[in-house]
Amino acid sequence: MESHIYRHDHILGLIEGGLGAELYRSWGVAIGGMLSVDSLLVVSSDIRASSAPFKAALVEGLLSSGVRVIDIGILPTELAAYARDTFSASGFVSVSGDWHSACWNGLRWRLEGVALSISEQVLRLCEVASAAPLVDVAGVHLSMSNRLRKYDITYHWVAWAQGIWHDANQRPMRIVVDAMYGSWARVASNALRAIFPQVQIESLRDVANDNFGGVVPNSRIFSSIASSCKAVRKRRAEFGVVLDADAGNFTIIDDCGEPLTVEETHWLFIRHILCDGLEGENLLCDVACSEVLLNEAIRLGASPVISGMTSDRFIDDMRKSNALIGLTSDGALYFRGIGGSRIVVFAISWVIDYMLCATFKLSDWRKTLPAFHITPELRVNYNNSVEELVKVLSVEWSSTAAKTIDGYSFSGTAAKVHIRMIGGYGQVGFRFESKSRDGLDNIVQKCCIALSNFANIATSLEEQYKKNITIHEIISDKF
Repeated sequence: MESHIYRHDHILGLIEGGLGAELYRSWGVAIGGMLSVDSLLVVSSDIRASSAPFKAALVEGLLSSGVRVIDIGILPTELAAYARDTFSASGFVSVSGDWHSACWNGLRWRLEGVALSISEQVLRLCEVASAAPLVDVAGVHLSMSNRLRKYDITYHWVAWAQGIWHDANQRPMRIVVDAMYGSWARVASNALRAIFPQVQIESLRDVANDNFGGVVPNSRIFSSIASSCKAVRKRRAEFGVVLDADAGNFTIIDDCGEPLTVEETHWLFIRHILCDGLEGENLLCDVACSEVLLNEAIRLGASPVISGMTSDRFIDDMRKSNALIGLTSDGALYFRGIGGSRIVVFAISWVIDYMLCATFKLSDWRKTLPAFHITPELRVNYNNSVEELVKVLSVEWSSTAAKTIDGYSFSGTAAKVHIRMIGGYGQVGFRFESKSRDGLDNIVQKCCIALSNFANIATSLEEQYKKNITIHEIISDKF
């Protein structure tokens, strides 16, 4: 089974306000035109108020181009990828704004066997976007056709997952599952109850809400999951999980109500869940992955393979490398067992299965982890060449940057900085790592001083670091 998702969220997808249904109809025609007549596509949408009429317009465009469509309804994009493989379809298209706030929407797709490369597909849809008129969504009506059918793929996926974890430890356990009012609402909790009937699943924000309750449905934002942390403590759960709206990421919360960082979750998979199973296997990671994690994987016998930080490239590299698992620095987990794709509930099921046998609490386990400190990618607006920034930093630090797959890296004995341009956004991303909190403060400050002539970059980096480090202070003296 192959599952490859191209997240088209960097050119057309996330446009605030005024985004018309005619654009989606035009996209449907353009996507259908890339495929042969009578090709089969899976279509889904998230729970945003705009998604239903946008999907209706998209399907109209697909049908008019001669494509057959299976509509799986309001479900996470990950399950659209699974449905594509189940039906041997030519691809999938999802109307989704990812983890962004409710006023944003977008398009995510993956096509197989088409003549155009991914970059050419993006260019074609970008041209459509610049030409398509923006109209009110209220006038869109879906013309039913015998080329359109609907199907609920969740039962099929749950039955498949039950076959994997049928022999899980039967001891009782209580966990909290928070769907953040997103596309996993009811879906994740019901699936986990069916896969692990011995586990008491206590659900939070488990009803789809097209406004996500007024919060940004991103589990890496502490203010968005503070209520979840409190609930885990109050309900004395062994741990909790929070699922992003539709971005393929999740956050684990330990028994004391503190969220695990991306690196802590990756350590759990590498060192404990997979452990001996890594010997002789490839492990895929992006260029910003922590060297502490890579060194541990190597110690366990794995062979790390480095990929870029764009999801389309990463998924392609999962297939090419036949890696057992893929780790991205934004927290996504990809598995060979699901065709190199990612399904959040699949990853969470691995955690549940392991914790059913574990003899420790996550809060105690975290105290045993090696010490180092790392930031999420800090993005600042910048439209010029990233090489200009690299040159300034090289002169200031008297060191030469190493060229990576999609950027540059400065590495020392105690710190690492990765810099890359983020295509389509007009942004540059910085990611910092150090073995101590003081070292992290120093390397960020040193970077800001070196880039003082780029005032907007230095100021934005400082502000974002102070804002983002609050959640990552959780790892101080723990990871």
